[in-house]
Amino acid sequence: MTTAASSSSSAPILQAQAIHKSFGSHHVLKGVTLSVNPGEVVTLIGSSGSGKSTFLRCMNLLEMPEEGELHVAGHDFRFGKKGARAPKDPALAALRSDIGMVFQHFNLFPHKTVLQNIIEGPVQVKGESVATARAHAMELLGKVGLAEKADQFPSRLSGGQKQRVAIARALAMRPAVMLFDEPTSALDPELVGEVLNVIRDLAADGMTMVLVTHEMAFAEQVSDRIGYMRDGVMAELGPAHEVMHAPRDPKLAAFLERFHQGRERAAA
Repeated sequence: MTTAASSSSSAPILQAQAIHKSFGSHHVLKGVTLSVNPGEVVTLIGSSGSGKSTFLRCMNLLEMPEEGELHVAGHDFRFGKKGARAPKDPALAALRSDIGMVFQHFNLFPHKTVLQNIIEGPVQVKGESVATARAHAMELLGKVGLAEKADQFPSRLSGGQKQRVAIARALAMRPAVMLFDEPTSALDPELVGEVLNVIRDLAADGMTMVLVTHEMAFAEQVSDRIGYMRDGVMAELGPAHEVMHAPRDPKLAAFLERFHQGRERAAA
């Protein structure tokens, strides 16, 4: 996938520079860098434990880096022994109001309807009127194919429907960037496609996105670039087709071989 917004002449909307993160003695991220241009879709792939989800969570400071810099949609943070102290709550809230995130699990409020789940953030955090938030929420529910579910509670929805509501809820904040952390991994196989279709539509609309996924075929279809993470580093980053079909890193080639063999068996 190639978009006009992803050209090298665009100023990055997201820059994560030399990010380090440890959990105790385990050094999870070892100086990971990524720049994302407006309208670009970047997907992170790699084996479990490679650091990709941790890196994604560092992009909205759900995980606080020990070293590095983060610049997202006008929000600037520096970390490290010589850097500033951890950001205060107002700075974190401002950052997260401009970055939407969709997790593996849906985290919907069970006691609120679908519509109430979606308008909660815009009304409480951004100060939108209820009428404005409701109108935008209904527009988003139409976009994800769930307008008729507005007054239902999450317990009445399938897993795929809950994840689509979670996407609409994130979009309701009018984010500059969307982050997706393995959004289909908790779904039954027959429900994966409906969520991927929504993400595909967002990409076609020019939404800036960073995804972590094990859906390799989808990653190739929807991404401008793919980054392969291994042992806490960005081992390879390049155009989606090039990374998927002409990898330079031998371990990436071995990682992808399993995917290519599976696709060949499915086509046979």
